[in-house]
Amino acid sequence: MFFLYAVRYYISIVVVLSGKGGNNFNNHNANKLNFNNKKEPFVSIHLPMYNEKNVVERIMKACTSLDYTNYEIIIVDDSTDETFQILNKNWNSHPKVKIVHREERKGFKGGALNEALRHMNPKAEYVLVFDADFIPPPDIIQRFLWYFENSNYRNRNQRNEDEADIFERVEDWYKKIETAAAQGYQWHMLNAGENWLTRGIRVEYSGNYMIERTCQEVLGSMKMIAGSVFMVKASVLKKYGWSTSLTEDWELTLRLYMDGYKVIYTPLIQAPAECPSTIRRLVRQRCRWAEGHTFNVKKYFGRVLKSPRLSGMEKFEFVSNYALYYLQPLLFCVGMFFWFLSEWTRRGLLFSWWVPPFGWALVLTNLFSLPLMGLAGLFLERSVKKSATGILSFVIISFVLAPFQAYYSLKGLFERKEGRWIRTFKTGKITEAIIRLKLRKIIRAITPRKRRK
Repeated sequence: MFFLYAVRYYISIVVVLSGKGGNNFNNHNANKLNFNNKKEPFVSIHLPMYNEKNVVERIMKACTSLDYTNYEIIIVDDSTDETFQILNKNWNSHPKVKIVHREERKGFKGGALNEALRHMNPKAEYVLVFDADFIPPPDIIQRFLWYFENSNYRNRNQRNEDEADIFERVEDWYKKIETAAAQGYQWHMLNAGENWLTRGIRVEYSGNYMIERTCQEVLGSMKMIAGSVFMVKASVLKKYGWSTSLTEDWELTLRLYMDGYKVIYTPLIQAPAECPSTIRRLVRQRCRWAEGHTFNVKKYFGRVLKSPRLSGMEKFEFVSNYALYYLQPLLFCVGMFFWFLSEWTRRGLLFSWWVPPFGWALVLTNLFSLPLMGLAGLFLERSVKKSATGILSFVIISFVLAPFQAYYSLKGLFERKEGRWIRTFKTGKITEAIIRLKLRKIIRAITPRKRRK
């Protein structure tokens, strides 16, 4: 299995670096977005917060300074620290800001996002979600809208009477295959230079978002909503709502795909974010992800495979990648135990002449796949010279997290109800200059110009 995952990573690197898989994308200019002579779509920005006193001012300044006019900001605050006082004092009178304070954290993040939906302006056509430690760039709304507004190739105003009945009959079907959400790049770099751990996390996200997720988009496989830096159609979100799962984003992704909706991913939209800066914080975050992700795989596994609205490629991605993603550490720990046991005992068939060379070849193949993917991601970001020291940290992090993720993936697999949400603490520390990420032209070459709804 680990060999297959390594092969998957190598294939992703080749696909992305080859520049194949799509048309040229040299006209991605958000400032030239054409709204077809209609008013700017109304966008509702949702910010769930819990004890964010170190970063609340930063995210609020960014969200109230966007180069867009027709939007609102809804903050749902569950804090027990000074976050609500800061919001109430500095932002309560801002014309675009609505502040909702909850005394209890019912439903955790999913519950807060559902509360935001209840306070959302009825005019909203799109919802944009950020976690509190992100800093969205001023043009992020326009960049997201490009993927929705410029992908509508149907002209409903040109229907004649003979076509009317046909359009009405296929309307429900058409809605089921349209793009529901667009996911951007969670660019974890704000405090990348803080310590060895943050440098490794910086490389990890680069490999995942620049290589693996980009390859998924090129191949047309399943892409997941990743909790922050994404835009979703308000009509779709009002229909489905948010669950109270530990991974409410992943559960929404599965429900959308089962009904025929699609999620697109683009590395051309980035929002800088903070990396967990201690092992304890990182472990708690990844254990929550492992438990919630695996729980929802178990919950929806049969329904995803039986759904006629997923393509073969999407089902293959679900089974070969997502279903086993957090079970890998468990299999890794078990496999390494028996491997070293066989090396130590040196008895029986397990120590046939071909087993050690073959086994160590697999180990080395897997060992090099992750750092190579991280290096390729940094190459596309033009950051190899600056961030390459984090590659070794990335490898160490993978081994450190393995036993913890193994336990919590098992927990999610067998438990009847998910555990309690554990928040990732944010310090607000910034060590890097916040600039526009300049990607190599090869990324633009593999991004399709036209999107299928």
